[in-house]
Amino acid sequence: MSKDALAAFLHEMRTQHADRIDAMELPEGTHAFLRECAENGDVETLAFLLKLGYLMGLQHGYAAGRAGDAEPDGSGPSGPLQA
Repeated sequence: MSKDALAAFLHEMRTQHADRIDAMELPEGTHAFLRECAENGDVETLAFLLKLGYLMGLQHGYAAGRAGDAEPDGSGPSGPLQA
């Protein structure tokens, strides 16, 4: 996927899911951590976080589909961060 195609995809996803994304709270300190990674040029950590989120989303979607669950809306409380 080209840089332009990725930017277009992210813009489309942001537009389509703005309400759900805006309602989602990230753990305290997340923005500061991401800002530090970006300022330090730590692309490896940022890429890892994207891959981890993608993988977790795939696994969650698969499990929800197998269980017949409805699509989550992201409005519920976030669970604890665990490895």
